Amino acid sequence: MKSRRLIPLAVALALAAIPAAPAHAGPETAAGSTATEPFCARHKCIALTFDDGPAEYTGTLLKVLKKYNAKATFFMIGNRVRKHPKLAAQVAKAGHEIGNHTYDHKYLTELEYREIYTQVQKAQQIIRKATGKRPVVFRAPGGLYNAGVLDVVGKFGMVQVPGTVATKDYVKDYRKVGLLTRRALEVAGPGEIVLMHETVKETVQSLPAVLERLSKQGYRFVTVSTLMEGEEVTPGQVYPPRPQVVG
Repeated sequence: MKSRRLIPLAVALALAAIPAAPAHAGPETAAGSTATEPFCARHKCIALTFDDGPAEYTGTLLKVLKKYNAKATFFMIGNRVRKHPKLAAQVAKAGHEIGNHTYDHKYLTELEYREIYTQVQKAQQIIRKATGKRPVVFRAPGGLYNAGVLDVVGKFGMVQVPGTVATKDYVKDYRKVGLLTRRALEVAGPGEIVLMHETVKETVQSLPAVLERLSKQGYRFVTVSTLMEGEEVTPGQVYPPRPQVVG
């Protein structure tokens, strides 16, 4: 993957619409990293991301990630967090990052601005209540966003992260363990953000083989925020600023 370091941007949080919203102090830091030398500047990093949970296979996924000392980012749907708050809390307690994936997975480009705001706000509130953490990364359903979506995301101090590559487990014909394993290994690369779904049983079943192989190749599995560490990222922007996947 080509270098994706950003030209420094002026960080100005547009948080006027959110009462008492704290400034984004910066992404979480992986163990052993420093302010002058980001973790992923010294290691071969990849960010695995899982959409649409919490769900039936979340507990199993957490066990697999723990076995390989892997951290990931879970883009959660607000109404599912409301239904499974303990699962969401377990994800956060295990050291994984939780991102906002809207309240009920509506395609935001089909909504009015006020509806977009409500989708993001409700999910943000529910996730924070369940986990004690306010998401700083956001993924629009289907990867579909426009200027209104980015404006709302920025007002909540978040960055839009569609993902850079995908296993395509959202395609029914791809839902075979062997195929998803090969897909994950094929799209893997330093600095990539891999889009997957924790709601797909075959994805969870493929993960041990994927983590085993990538671990042997020297990869460190980090959250999206750890991947962004050391870069100046403006809330409301798309990260990284290059063609994204849709899923």
